[in-house]
Amino acid sequence: MDELNKRKKCTVFYAVWQMQCCGTPFSIGDKVEWTVLSNNAFNSPVDIGKIDYCYDAHYAKGDKVLAFEGRVEEIKILYHKFLPSKDNKSLIPVSGKLSDIKYVNGWEDNIGDMKVVGYVVYLSDCVLNDNI
Repeated sequence: MDELNKRKKCTVFYAVWQMQCCGTPFSIGDKVEWTVLSNNAFNSPVDIGKIDYCYDAHYAKGDKVLAFEGRVEEIKILYHKFLPSKDNKSLIPVSGKLSDIKYVNGWEDNIGDMKVVGYVVYLSDCVLNDNI
């Protein structure tokens, strides 16, 4: 892998729908190889900290996609509670929570009226490459 950038640690947001569609389950300690985009200001009512990259297996032509590899050190599952927008045409996340999890498969249970929206994945030994 030609290195574009090497970091000791980084954080990736992985949306649950991407895992359900075509993701490969992973757990703490696993080495992963993903395609990612630089974080495009992921918004959450929950303080999830700094997100460096977002996993994306459905990128569009022209997107600046990077090949990524790293070792999973910690995983937090992100839940959101949604309410209808003022015009009732969409749902808006209004609250939520983060919980520790050791294994991800895309089919984790919701908690009450909070839905699983994704995973905040903390990784070490991160390497990026733009030759994909």
